[in-house]
Amino acid sequence: MKRFTHHLAALPLLALPGGSVALAGVAEREPPSAVLWLLVIGIAALSWVMACRRWWLPLAIWVPAALFISSLVADVADPVIGPALREELGLGYILQLDLAGALVLVLPLMVANMWFTRKE
Repeated sequence: MKRFTHHLAALPLLALPGGSVALAGVAEREPPSAVLWLLVIGIAALSWVMACRRWWLPLAIWVPAALFISSLVADVADPVIGPALREELGLGYILQLDLAGALVLVLPLMVANMWFTRKE
């Protein structure tokens, strides 16, 4: 009888959408916007320092940075996690994530191109 009562108590949980239990605390897994901007500043500084040595060294930063940013953008584009992120963090965070991601992808390439075309 006790087992039957436990099953009856769990019936209201079946009415919940499938992802609602997994959506709890989605924002905790995302980096704060300050961390995103520190990442942009760090990538820019590291690209500049590496380009001072060899013009092509910032290209080595581009691959891991692109993989990291693509994992963050994939969360936003996910049909289950994306709406929860927009609800919890707001569209401002999504805009900052997109802008910071674009800068992280462009800065190493821009610095490498700048040092490549530099006349000494």
